[in-house]
Amino acid sequence: MALRCQFVDPGKTVTVTQVAWVKDPAGTKINLAVHNPDLGTTYPSVPEIGDRFRFRAPSLTDATLIIDPLQMRDDGIYSCEFATFPEGNQEGTTNLTILARPTNTGTALLVRAGAAEVAVASCQSSGGKPPSVITWRGAVMHNTSSETVLESDGTSTVTGKFLAVPTGHMDGEEVECIITQQTLEMPLAIPIALSIQYPPIVTIEGYDGDWFLNREHASITCNVKANPTADTYNWKMNGGEMPSSIRVVGHQLTVDSVSYKVNGTFTCEASNSLGTSSGSVDIVVREHKLSESSNAGAIAGGVIGGILALLLVVCLVGFILHRRRAAGQASGSYSPKTRVFGARNGDPGPRPDFTYRPDSDSERGPSLAPTTTVTNTYNNTVATPLRGAEEDSPDSPPPLPWRDEGMMDEEGGMFLAEKPTDMPTEDDMESQRDGSIISKKPVYV
Repeated sequence: MALRCQFVDPGKTVTVTQVAWVKDPAGTKINLAVHNPDLGTTYPSVPEIGDRFRFRAPSLTDATLIIDPLQMRDDGIYSCEFATFPEGNQEGTTNLTILARPTNTGTALLVRAGAAEVAVASCQSSGGKPPSVITWRGAVMHNTSSETVLESDGTSTVTGKFLAVPTGHMDGEEVECIITQQTLEMPLAIPIALSIQYPPIVTIEGYDGDWFLNREHASITCNVKANPTADTYNWKMNGGEMPSSIRVVGHQLTVDSVSYKVNGTFTCEASNSLGTSSGSVDIVVREHKLSESSNAGAIAGGVIGGILALLLVVCLVGFILHRRRAAGQASGSYSPKTRVFGARNGDPGPRPDFTYRPDSDSERGPSLAPTTTVTNTYNNTVATPLRGAEEDSPDSPPPLPWRDEGMMDEEGGMFLAEKPTDMPTEDDMESQRDGSIISKKPVYV
């Protein structure tokens, strides 16, 4: 390690008489090296310094200091001082900071399951400068603790612990120790699998609920979780001994041919150094294979479902047709003898004639046509009388006026009434999709 220090005097107006290096000038002020052209070069013997400090090349202009080997305790403030004439003493200071990359480890602590919170994992970052910061990450409910120890060489050792209430289900769970320190490019994550000792946890697997008469090689398995591993297994049926028709090999029980003798409760006991636990299952022997009745039920269910689906479709179609018919009636009805034609393709064409014309000669009667205006002196109303087709004939009957059979004059005769005003208007018409126009009002014949 080199600490550079040079004195520059371009005008040669200053005389340098001595150069020296001092550590911590504002504090204890430890002299490290001194060079005087007349008295020579000296390195004061300091126990914590030793002989690791020296000038690169003793000179009054270049006082670069070499530190070899560099140690952690060498960080601090260094001052290079020049004694000059006539300017007096001149100095320059530098702050030497030494970083150390720590050594990081993580481990699980072997503990027994219990009700008290204890340390279940530990993480250590030693020999670091500055001290490391330790955090934890994991799905297990936990607390943390941290302790820092300053070493004699100026480094630090940080110990972090993961605290939790240990349970058997926690065994094997993974947590992470996260170490952050200035010399690390990014935080270091150390995975740790927890190791919790606990008595066996027993479950029985393999029973499918379909043990029927004469079924071959039906088996169940005693599934055991334990730390340390379970070393003994013991099977019982209804709390007693096993029938001779049942084979037991370790943690597996097998029935070569199912009969009503195996109808009952099977229990498996497992033990390790911490204790013994058990698990049970109820075996029900059926007369027939469960899948056969299940298939028949599935077929019947499929047939019923198909019939219901068909009925649903029929009801839906009927409902749609009913709604369409109701919508058509709501838009207005008309007699087959009322025919109103309109243009197609969006062309309005000529305005339609809404005058009713009988379909046969027998229905026509005398042909009527409006001819002239007649004034009724009874009620001063103006009406338009009708005249037959032979109006130019002198023998034809007089023009027939518009009549209202329910109205009589004072002499008992019919009198003229106003022309009906309920003839279709443009507002009474409705356009159709094919371009035609029909009346919204019903016409009776």
